[in-house]
Order: sequence, then structure tokens, then C-alpha cells
Amino acid sequence: MTSRQKFYGWYMVGAVHLLLALIFGAAYSFGAFFTNLQSNFETGRFATASIFSMTALIYYVVGVFSGAWSDRTSVRTVSSVGIVLLSLGFLTSSLCSSSLTLFLVAFCTLVGLGVGLVYVPVVTTIQRWFIAHRSSASGLALAGTGLGTLVGPMVAGLLMQHLSWQSTMQVYAGAIALLGLAAAASLRDRPEDLGQHPDGLSPIVAGSIKTAPLNRSVTLLEATRRAQFWWFFVAIFFGSIGLFLALIHINPYAQQQGLDVTQANLLIGLIGVGNIGGRLVLGRIGDRMGVQRFLMIVTLSLTALCGLWSMAHSFFALAVFALLFGMANGGCIALYPAVASIWFGTRNLGAILGALYIAVGIAAVAGGSVAGLLYDLYQSYTLPIVLAGASALLSAVGIALATRSASCTA
Repeated sequence: MTSRQKFYGWYMVGAVHLLLALIFGAAYSFGAFFTNLQSNFETGRFATASIFSMTALIYYVVGVFSGAWSDRTSVRTVSSVGIVLLSLGFLTSSLCSSSLTLFLVAFCTLVGLGVGLVYVPVVTTIQRWFIAHRSSASGLALAGTGLGTLVGPMVAGLLMQHLSWQSTMQVYAGAIALLGLAAAASLRDRPEDLGQHPDGLSPIVAGSIKTAPLNRSVTLLEATRRAQFWWFFVAIFFGSIGLFLALIHINPYAQQQGLDVTQANLLIGLIGVGNIGGRLVLGRIGDRMGVQRFLMIVTLSLTALCGLWSMAHSFFALAVFALLFGMANGGCIALYPAVASIWFGTRNLGAILGALYIAVGIAAVAGGSVAGLLYDLYQSYTLPIVLAGASALLSAVGIALATRSASCTA
């Protein structure tokens, strides 16, 4: 790369940031639609929450195949197909208001496939563009998820003050297609495709700072034969339960405490604001402190924050919880790919991350549907909040065991 040639990696970060904002802004806007869907289909919270939970399970399971597909072909192709399916998912679902079954099939299948075809490939690509600044770049890119979590539900709530929930979904379908396809077209798989090298450095300098050289990269099959893979899988599963539980249920929880709809929707957005801060700030700290050690610290903080949630009843207290909880979760999400790239390398990281993120999909069911079931049974959010706190603690145990296994493997 010549001195005059600009490093394209940061443009990649911007494109991935936008794509993640779109797909998760769309997916997490479900919290804003929750009450309208429950009323429209006359269902309980378990059934309504299960729509989102099944969608999340699908898009994280799809990540295994989309990551491998992108490893073999092109991130532009895979993510573009995902954007089209996601847009069709919102459009088709808006036309299924007369049948819960048709809505569930349309939303879960098309939105699940759409998000799944975008998420893992674009996150994996960032890991290949950076080494020295991997956690920072990953945090900046993944901050798009936090931005989407903030903007998606709030915009949906504002639109539904003037439009029906069906028309709001149709507006989302158009915006996803327009912005998403433009961002996907700018993606490139590796810096070598443009005659560049990770971090914009020379090959000699880049090679000297690699934490997981390509010749130490493993295949998905080889990774699954290591204990650290499965302990990390367990850690990601338990670490993700609380996030989905909060995203889906903080809105109805807040309304139960007497807050109005606008304030309840804002709390979802505040989780997104915290998420952005966590990915931007905590990702950089991870580069300096060491991603494995810092991931443990951030995960343990989630348990304490669930204790704060159990005592929060006013808007101010819930807003503080939402910001801090979103920040801690954002830090975890930014650090997961960085840790995986250290342990398994980057050559087959798409397939490996996709397999690991199945844990997140399963967690979506536990965090969304199980919490909804517990509420329907006991008419209280006490047990769901306990579930979130205990899960964070178990996640920390999983990280410790994965790190220990990695040390033994090395």
C-alpha cells in the first residue's frame, strides 16, 4: 500500500456499522410492536415474545451457514441477499394481520434468514481487516447494533402515533432495502483484495503483531474438538440471556410500574445508547487490558446490574439500569469475536463465529419466551430478573473455564 493510498478498513467499519444498525434496529423494534401485536392477535406475553425468540433463534442458527458461505464466496453477495429477505420479511408480515400463524411464519422465517445472512459475515470480515486495533474496530462496527437498538424502537413508536403498525412495518421494509443494499455493495472480504494489509500496515509490521497467524487458524471441525470452544459456547449462551430478556420485557415491565408508552419505548432505546458506549469505550479498554481478562470483568458486572433492575421502579432508576446494562452487554458483544479470533484464528472465523452464535439464538428463547412464561404463571417479573442475574454469573464461569482450556491447549 502506498503512502497516499487511504486504508479502506475504516470505511468497512462504517459500512458494517450501518448494516448492523439496520438489521438490529429492525429486529429489536419488535419491542415497540409488542403491545400492538399482543392486542391485534389477542395473545399472552409468552406467545407474543415467542415470535421474537424464534426469529432470533433462526438468525443465529443461520449464522453457521452464512459464515461458511461468506468464507467461500463474497460478503457482498451474502449480505445483499440477507437485506432483501429482511425487507421482504417486514413487508410480508405487515400483510398477515389476520392470522397469528401466518405472521409468525413470515416474520420468523424471512426476518430470521435476513438478519442471519448479514450478521456473522460482516462481523467476521472486520476481524480480517484489523489486528492491532481489532477490539476497537470491532467495537465501532458493532456499535451499529446499539444504534439500531436505540433508533429502531423509537422510530417505530413515533410512526405508530400516526400510522398503523402494518404501515410502520412497510416503511421499515423500504428503508431497509434502500440503505442496506447500498452499504452491502461497499463491502470487501479482505484487505488483500485491495492490495492492502490489516490495520493499513506493511506486511512485515502486520505479521509481527499478529495474535493468531493464519497458519495457526483452525477449521470449524477442529475448533469443535477443543474444550475451549464448548465452554465459550456456554459462556455466550448464558451471557446473552439477560440482554434478550431486557430488550423484550423492559417495555411491559415499565408499563406495569406505571410508566407511559413513550417512556417505556425510550428505555429500549437507552439500552441501545448504553450498547453503543459499551462497544466504543469498552472495546478500546479490551485492546489495552487484554480481551479475555476484560470480558470476565464486564460479564460479572451484569449480575450486579440485574440486582439494580430488581429495585428499579421509577423512570430514572430504570433509565440508569438500561444505560449501564446496555453498556455492559455492548462490551461483551464487542469482545466475543476478538476472543474467538485469538483462540481460533481468522481464516475460518465466519463458520466458527456462526457456530458459537447459535448459543445466542438459544438464549433468545430462554431470555424472551421463558421469561414471558414465568410472568404468565406468576404475574411478576421477579423470577425473570433472577434468571438474568444467575445467567450472567454462569457466563463468567464459562469464560474462566474456556480461558483455562485455551491455556492448556497452547
